[in-house]
Amino acid sequence: MRSMRRIAVWLLMASMLVAIAGCGSTNRSGDEPASGTQNSRAASETANQSSGGKSDEKIHLRFTYWGSTYEKEVISKAIERFVNDTGISVEGIHIPSEYETKLTTMIAANDAPDVGYLGPPMAYKWYEDGKLANIKELFMTDASSKEEDFIEGVIVRKGDDIVGLMNNLESYALFYNKDAFEEAGVELPPTKPEEAWTWEEFIEVAKKLTIDNNGRNALDPDFDPNNVRQYGFNMDIWSGPIEALLLRNGTQYFPGKGDTTGINTPAFNQVLQNVADLMNVHHVMPSRVTAKSMPAPAVALQSRRYAMVLDGQWVCNDFANIEGLNYGVGVIPKMTSTTAVYSGALGVIFSSSKHPEEAWQFLKYITDPEISLELFRDGLWMPNRKAYYTDEEKISLWASPGPARVEGYRDVLVDPIVNDSEVTSEVYVKNFGDINNILFPALDQAWTGKKTVDEVMAEIMPKLEPLLEGSIK
Repeated sequence: MRSMRRIAVWLLMASMLVAIAGCGSTNRSGDEPASGTQNSRAASETANQSSGGKSDEKIHLRFTYWGSTYEKEVISKAIERFVNDTGISVEGIHIPSEYETKLTTMIAANDAPDVGYLGPPMAYKWYEDGKLANIKELFMTDASSKEEDFIEGVIVRKGDDIVGLMNNLESYALFYNKDAFEEAGVELPPTKPEEAWTWEEFIEVAKKLTIDNNGRNALDPDFDPNNVRQYGFNMDIWSGPIEALLLRNGTQYFPGKGDTTGINTPAFNQVLQNVADLMNVHHVMPSRVTAKSMPAPAVALQSRRYAMVLDGQWVCNDFANIEGLNYGVGVIPKMTSTTAVYSGALGVIFSSSKHPEEAWQFLKYITDPEISLELFRDGLWMPNRKAYYTDEEKISLWASPGPARVEGYRDVLVDPIVNDSEVTSEVYVKNFGDINNILFPALDQAWTGKKTVDEVMAEIMPKLEPLLEGSIK
């Protein structure tokens, strides 16, 4: 989904746009795994498609990105390969926290980078302010970048212009501790969307997995909700996972990219109330105050503070690196629908760059799964091109079984992208950030049980209504 999700909810998804800065050290070309000189040749061919070979001019690019220490390591390797293959110098500027604030300061000082990550809401704003380049011509004149090859919604437009590309995808799933399920005698979550639990079935399972300090589960009349050693479920509350649930109830901020909002409709409010009830009625999810003291999802699952978490698939990378964590992946419960959501941040080129063609070349290079394989195979990102969800050989490159791609991963997270999914509202809804800045602070009253969601929404709609302008065209 992660520190950058805190910077701007849409950023984690984080690491999401980070796909546009993909990287890795394993290359594949054609039908056989590439290595040695094959690897270098494949990468060079990709990098030189638009430049015809190494650059004779001494070109220097500055590239800003966020992410974990692991992401920094693999991105640095990708930058190094790009420099070696093209002769174009690239300075990677890693900004792990307060990304937008620091980038804003750089721009104000006329020190903008050439290329970088950016969340969709800020990307639209900065594009309108003239800070970002229209990359339409670069995209359309690139023979290797055909619009029909990309997942719908990846090419982010403003009118006829292209603001940026969502160069990695992220989606959501249930992740769970298998040992907790075995100990409770509960059947593991289904992996196929058509077999998804109903919301009521999910609550029942979560209660069986919520255990107090006396060993009683939440179905026991003597269960103590004030002294819980293992919660059945948890999720971070921000727009990403909330929208994953909204689509499970057939709605979004603006369903179908239309101009009629889903906000404050019965379907929208029901999802929010269902989440509040997990904390205040069913006691299977910690309060927001309690959750702040909990460890990160991977550690919380391992230590059995949670039995299940709803999170972005990027956590697969963390789970794969936790020794002794026996985890699985399951499909999110349904209310009225099994539609999945996918998201991602954007790769953008800044309008002040003197080398937009080389910046585009760099973005293409580091986001190619067959060049930057680790970022996809090891759990952080999902590709943005259709072939990596439909072509068995390409799927096997990044989604074959392994520590970060456990049994069921393909059913839960790969196949739904092309079979039944919608792009996140944040890439097309006007005023998305401003809406959330009102919505989520107000919902604290529902999370604490002080008010119902309907009551909260009635209070804030006068403030929200002027912002509900529909989809960006």
